[in-house]
Amino acid sequence: MIWEFSITRDIKQIPQSEWDRIFGDPAEGYGYHKTLQESQLKEFEFYYLIGRRDNNITAIFPFFTTDFSFTTLIQGPLQKIIFGIQSKFSRFLKFKLLFIGSPTTEEFYLGVRADEDLNTAVSGAIKKLAGFAKNKKIMTCLFYNLKKEHRALAEALKANGFFPMEDYPNTLIDLNGSASLEDYTSRLSANTRKDLKRKLKKSGGLTKLTTETKNELAENEKEIYSLYLNNFLGSEVQFEILTPEFFRNIFNNMPQNAKLFITRDKNKIVAFNLCIIKNGLCIDKFIGFDPAVSHQYHLYYATFCHNIDWCIKNNIRQYQMGITDYHPKLRLGAKLIPLTNYVRVFNPWLNFFLRPALKIVEPKNFDPTLRKVLSKHYAGVIPAKS
Repeated sequence: MIWEFSITRDIKQIPQSEWDRIFGDPAEGYGYHKTLQESQLKEFEFYYLIGRRDNNITAIFPFFTTDFSFTTLIQGPLQKIIFGIQSKFSRFLKFKLLFIGSPTTEEFYLGVRADEDLNTAVSGAIKKLAGFAKNKKIMTCLFYNLKKEHRALAEALKANGFFPMEDYPNTLIDLNGSASLEDYTSRLSANTRKDLKRKLKKSGGLTKLTTETKNELAENEKEIYSLYLNNFLGSEVQFEILTPEFFRNIFNNMPQNAKLFITRDKNKIVAFNLCIIKNGLCIDKFIGFDPAVSHQYHLYYATFCHNIDWCIKNNIRQYQMGITDYHPKLRLGAKLIPLTNYVRVFNPWLNFFLRPALKIVEPKNFDPTLRKVLSKHYAGVIPAKS
């Protein structure tokens, strides 16, 4: 029984029932990918590689193409130097890449039916992708954000000429065993508890913040998007810029799972958290703060405490905080979840030199916190350090 592979740009060509049967029930499922496709994210072109046997869908590989800049991986003074060069030579250290996965999902989701031979499915998919890449004049293919649980897939990729590269790790807080916010914070280090208490007391002396939970943007769209842009433009790591359509569409496509926490200072919105909540997991997906009061009110810590309290009261047992800004997240009890990219250049001669180049641009080389922590423990889930 021979595999047949095809590529479509429209997720609606894949019935949601088939998608759910292949992927299971992840938080970032069909509705999330549909949102990405519909939101006019100009940096990306989205595709879906579909594998069939006997006319039945047995594998789905979402993928996208983009002009990738190495400034996404490099931070600090070198990043600023590269930005300066790119202002005059726009293609400097920029390459057209093909990513298998999604640009904004928290991890790689394997879309191969459990009763299928993974090696056969992966080899056939890569062959189809190689032909697609050749037509698009793309030299490099990357499987994006594999977790340690993807060992079988990693071995299949290595057998097909892919090399591993450490990516920015994810961060996760385990709330099992925490009966309340106070109970959770009591398990943090003494210095962290003291610092957190001081920050919240100072904020409380200046204003009384209130937070509401909503399932839609409604009249708040303009303020929410403005706060999102504040956060995006202030980040050293920039891969995608969301559109206002994204914020509208996610509530249309994920009405049961998308939650918006809006924090106000009197009547003014000063912070938001857009979260995806499913199966006992809260993914704190996108955030935004008012720069005029963010540090004064310690909004990062105030919203963190609200979200942890809300999760515990609503029986959410895991709180995922995303990548970057590792120092405060580790202090607040997060664990690092290692993620690995697998990369291949389709030209075999160039692929021979790929492995040493990947080691140079690994994120830990440019982030002191990552370098300190990951140097010893990258192979598994890393306990938080206070």
